[in-house]
Amino acid sequence: MNLVIIGAGGLAREVFDLAKVCFVNDPNFKIKGFLSLEPSNIEQLGYPKVLENSSNYEIEEDDVFFCAIGNVLRRKKVVENIIAKGGVFINLIHPTAIISPSVELGIGVAIKSYCVISSDVKIGDFTYLQSSVIMGHDVNIGKYCQINSFSFFAGHVNIGNCVTVNAGAKLIQNVKVEQRAVIGVGSVVLKKVKEGTTIFGMPAKRLTF
Repeated sequence: MNLVIIGAGGLAREVFDLAKVCFVNDPNFKIKGFLSLEPSNIEQLGYPKVLENSSNYEIEEDDVFFCAIGNVLRRKKVVENIIAKGGVFINLIHPTAIISPSVELGIGVAIKSYCVISSDVKIGDFTYLQSSVIMGHDVNIGKYCQINSFSFFAGHVNIGNCVTVNAGAKLIQNVKVEQRAVIGVGSVVLKKVKEGTTIFGMPAKRLTF
């Protein structure tokens, strides 16, 4: 199995480290390299090489993929391109994560260290959980979401597709966040967040730009 990491920035370096931990005892696992649409100095930092532009890469036998692009809309676009070519994505779950047996995970999901995922949580395809995320029972997370460190989800929170939840945010029970919304760092979310809006504060309120 040859892992190709899509992206070549800071998140890609995190994915490299996570994959090494996840597959440390697997002699058949290798990190083949990175795909990037933009110039990258990742090789100079001691990581494997950038193989190709993600749009042009020709999938080879034994390739598997993980997308390490933080921007959720760009992530969706690139992933769909690789899937259309027949690419297969894997999950990366840190061994310190505590995950209930009743949790349902999609494909292309990352769960980093010290996350706690409670009963009957659902996490959609290509969603990325940074370290120390806590989710209560019956939380539903959509596809292509970015959930950053130390965020907390009380029971029955419902998150739409392509949502970004920044570090330290707290969402009370039964809150619904519609697709493409952004929740600011440290925000406390007490009520529904509408599609495509950005909210911030304690309690969180809509920001206008």
